[in-house]
Amino acid sequence: MNRLVAASLGQRLLVLLLVLLLGGAGLHSLRRLPVDAYPDLSPPGVELVTQWPGHAAEEVERLITVPVERGMTGIPRATVTRSISLYGLSVVNITFADGTDNHVARQAVFNRLGDLGLPDGVAPSVSPLSSPSGLIYRYVLQSPDRSPTELKTIEDWTVEPAFRAVPGVADDSGFGGGTLQYQVQLDPTRLAALGLNASQVESALAANNGNAGGGFYSQGGQFYYVRGEGRIKTLEDIGNVVLAQHNGTPVLVKDVATVTTGIAPRLGEFGYQDQDDAVEGVIFLRTGEKTQDVLKRVEAKTRELNDHVLPKDVKIVPFYDRSDLISRTTDVVRDNLVRGMLLVVVVLVFFLYDLRAGLIVATTIPLALLFAFVCLDLQGASANLLSIGAIDFGILVDAAVVMVENIYRQLADRKGEDVGVMEVIRAAAAEVDRPLFYAVAVIVVSFAPIYVLSGPSGTLFKPMADTMIFALVGSLIVTLTLLPVLCSWFMRKGVRERRNRAFEAIRSVYVKGLDFCLARARGTVLASVVVLGASLLLIPRIGAEFMPHLDEGALWVRATMPYTISFDEAAKITPQIRAILRSFPEVTTVTNELGRPDDGTDPTGFFNAEFYVGLKPYAQWRGSYRTKPALIEAMNRKLAQFPGIIFNYTQPAEDAVDEAETGLKSALAVKVFGPDLATLQSKGQAIKHVLEKVRGIRDVTLVKELGQPSLSIDIHRAAIARYGLNVSDINDLIQTAIGGDVATQVVQGEKEFDLVVRLQKRYRDNPESIGNLLVATPDGKQIPLKLLADIHIVDGASFIYRQDNSRYVGVQFSVQGRDLAGAVGDAIAQVDKQVKLPQGYRVDWGGEYSEYMASSAQLRIIVPLTVGLIFLLLFTLYSNFKFPFITVLGVALSAPVGGIVALWLTGTPFSVSSGIGFLALFGVSVQTAVVYISYVNELRLGGMALAPAIREAAILRLRPIMMTALVAALGLLPAALATGVGTDTQRPFALVIVSGLFTRLLISVFLMPALYALVARPDDRLEV
Repeated sequence: MNRLVAASLGQRLLVLLLVLLLGGAGLHSLRRLPVDAYPDLSPPGVELVTQWPGHAAEEVERLITVPVERGMTGIPRATVTRSISLYGLSVVNITFADGTDNHVARQAVFNRLGDLGLPDGVAPSVSPLSSPSGLIYRYVLQSPDRSPTELKTIEDWTVEPAFRAVPGVADDSGFGGGTLQYQVQLDPTRLAALGLNASQVESALAANNGNAGGGFYSQGGQFYYVRGEGRIKTLEDIGNVVLAQHNGTPVLVKDVATVTTGIAPRLGEFGYQDQDDAVEGVIFLRTGEKTQDVLKRVEAKTRELNDHVLPKDVKIVPFYDRSDLISRTTDVVRDNLVRGMLLVVVVLVFFLYDLRAGLIVATTIPLALLFAFVCLDLQGASANLLSIGAIDFGILVDAAVVMVENIYRQLADRKGEDVGVMEVIRAAAAEVDRPLFYAVAVIVVSFAPIYVLSGPSGTLFKPMADTMIFALVGSLIVTLTLLPVLCSWFMRKGVRERRNRAFEAIRSVYVKGLDFCLARARGTVLASVVVLGASLLLIPRIGAEFMPHLDEGALWVRATMPYTISFDEAAKITPQIRAILRSFPEVTTVTNELGRPDDGTDPTGFFNAEFYVGLKPYAQWRGSYRTKPALIEAMNRKLAQFPGIIFNYTQPAEDAVDEAETGLKSALAVKVFGPDLATLQSKGQAIKHVLEKVRGIRDVTLVKELGQPSLSIDIHRAAIARYGLNVSDINDLIQTAIGGDVATQVVQGEKEFDLVVRLQKRYRDNPESIGNLLVATPDGKQIPLKLLADIHIVDGASFIYRQDNSRYVGVQFSVQGRDLAGAVGDAIAQVDKQVKLPQGYRVDWGGEYSEYMASSAQLRIIVPLTVGLIFLLLFTLYSNFKFPFITVLGVALSAPVGGIVALWLTGTPFSVSSGIGFLALFGVSVQTAVVYISYVNELRLGGMALAPAIREAAILRLRPIMMTALVAALGLLPAALATGVGTDTQRPFALVIVSGLFTRLLISVFLMPALYALVARPDDRLEV
């Protein structure tokens, strides 16, 4: 270290040149560095979506879901396989271990798709490469004249392909509007009169829709292609397709059916503001892409489509843009950083009483940040709210404070002596450079164990560790190279230390207290133990949670209606809910998604309605509600007018991540695993009753899987045998005539629309009509279906959830007014006591609680690991055990006190965020101990006796110790006090460090001299 300082002083212009180069590179990297609001917390995963229209949940599970799950069993690095089977749809999600390359995971899944034994014509599709939190842009198509069906056609065939072509976009998924179909609605009476059936109509339509290639020929030196044009183009073409001849007269489709255009059976509906049926597009970010870059391209494509591509009366209107969230969170971070920087400079100037010295120290801040930006850019990383917002300028300048303060003090002490400024600076730097190196190394080590964290907590905090470590390394380099050079220029005429009466008063009081404590060293240590013990008694009253929720500045409201509700009935209720949500002045935009999109990417039913509620910035709230919880409470009171509907409140991105984490639409859930659905539902209901009585547990919902009424047509084999019929004849009638079957496609330019054959509505809308349908026999007879099958209503499964090859039922809940660990811990105890499960059944508590337990287990490993690494570093510094021991003991007795008290006073539960704060606090606190112990050792090496050295070092190092502690605390004070979007995750981290540093300062300035006095001996091996 001494050589580095000396080399810098010898090559001052070169150092300045390198600093300018660093500044240019840093600014370039800053412009290139993408910034997102939050990191992607989702593990790698692959989703398989299989649509099998018309089939019940049990059949989908048996013939689609189970074969897919078994086919994917044993994929390397796969950790969890979840699935849901419901009417006409199977979705299987395979989650992989953290760190798995997404492309490798997808390729492993693709390799197994060909071996799946699925029904004919059924094939799974792999969802686009996007994470659950990858939703970055929502828009609605608006037109004053066009119908939702017309807008849906424009969305499907013009807008979606355009957005999918944007680099970095994984998918654009449409929702709402009706999907256009060409429909042949059969009249069974006419069919029977002509001896025809629905399958013959379907076959005739398919056979009469095609083009042919006839090669080519040459004539007159000209080359000609031969083409047969036979594709259906119009409704008239469909109606004129020949089915048969009857008494020499051709029978056409229009003779037995109504040919028209219509829409496919609705699976969902999208509402926007006061529009009950609108068309939405949802754009997803491709995993690994940078949000800001992709959003800029998407916004440019939106302008292009609006200005040049879409019809003049159709516009894309965005209502959710991740860049808004990024802008709001970066504004919060910028404000906190500016306030923190100003507080740091004020403290520096106050203690040094010299503007030059304060500004020299302050130069460390931008240069350290620019160094970090260069490193992040070289790493190909992106910055986010936590990685930048948690930077403590005070920590960054701690080493610089000690360096400049020591140079300043030595220059002031030697003013008037015949000693050159350069020699004084070199000697002053030599006193502190080695302990500063180790002190910064200790802080780096305190952040390093974050890399051991896995899961969401690791994903969230590793970027912060990257940024802090890079910035700390940059600050150390600047401290050892640039700052001595700046001091040599700006203090070349020496300095005169002016009286700082405020600090002198503080030092006078401190000296009295120091003498008191040194005279009673054992009592001082004992008093510190008592204070720590008293603070530890508060821990049971603090509570714990996994992670503070990331405030997105918007709401996502879920309405869970009765599970058997019809689409028509649900579509009457959602506009009323939307109107209530819009009635609040704090709300800007309200949309809702009812049911599921046509592509099956959100497997749910008509009972589920999800509302996006955009909010004004909190600073603009002028009504009765000034906080989001108060607004939610008011909304809940108004929505209580809908009995039987359960409302849950979360946030857009958080909702998607929670669903990916639990497999259910909730961040917290208890799952009952077992084979029988009836038993599962019974035990789930019992658990629900228990949870409803646990303090703090709210919004308890049993995901009822049974109770879906269905019309069962049980074919009598003996009856069909008498008439020479096969089961397939009856099934063809059910599938084609009743359910509707796609016979072929009608091509219009680049668009394709299904041509569907089914019976007219009045012949298939009740059991009696279906029972009277006529089945044609081989000998020309027409037999009513009710004579060939037993037609009755039965209850079946609405949907079936599975995880790792086992069925389960979920009980969803939330925690309000109590910490997560306490509420769920009580719930687990009560459920274990009151609900007994049969053999072969088990319970699993998932979601945030499982993440909390996993992170707690990791912290139990990380904390001792951190302490051990710090002890090893200190042993390397001092070459003995006693000084590292008293350093660690002094920090342990003083630093946690303030953090614990602050969590208790503010009602902040202990979380991964505050846990990481304690680790950082430990590292920063070690620095002040190193500064003190190294100076005592230096005085002793200079010949001073043990007792005077202990006292003199404490007095002389009071100012740098106070400065380092206060600037580190005040640098994060704005983040600890901030509220609003983007503050929740960093606030516990900052709160612990700020409050811990204050108590550490108050206790350690008396405790460390006392500890040193207790263990030091005249024959100690001394290292500085």
